[in-house]
Amino acid sequence: MINTIAFFLSVLLISALLAKVEINIEGKNGYAKKLPVEWRTDNRWMRRFFVGTSYHLYMGLFLVFIVHLPFVFGWSWTIANEMQVLSWLAFMTVAEDFFWFLLNPYFGFSKYRKRHIPWFQDCWLGVVPLWYWWYLPLAVLLYWGSKVLG
Repeated sequence: MINTIAFFLSVLLISALLAKVEINIEGKNGYAKKLPVEWRTDNRWMRRFFVGTSYHLYMGLFLVFIVHLPFVFGWSWTIANEMQVLSWLAFMTVAEDFFWFLLNPYFGFSKYRKRHIPWFQDCWLGVVPLWYWWYLPLAVLLYWGSKVLG
């Protein structure tokens, strides 16, 4: 098990770097709007779970495999360790998305509002996208659970 501060800072750094990669890929056209994707759906339920485009599905699968690399390099698989890597995935997903807006020169914090983000129009609650309200508590519960069980 890893130190909580190291965990938090590592996830933030990885999320910021991943956001910069995605900004360079998408530019101002979020949610792969201008990318030559294999498929795209307008199903709002699928978009809530980041599978509205093939790009997002493959990026999500890539991250699932990346967070599980500790098991390839020596971590033993336990429920506690699995909870920890899943907490990393949930937190990283929210952090990367937020950094995408914060670090994107076409958006920034001043445009982090529902009215400026057309792909989140039908899934916004309060000051953030609805799925933040699911993923952040899930990340905290998984991390806490990993510490209790580990």
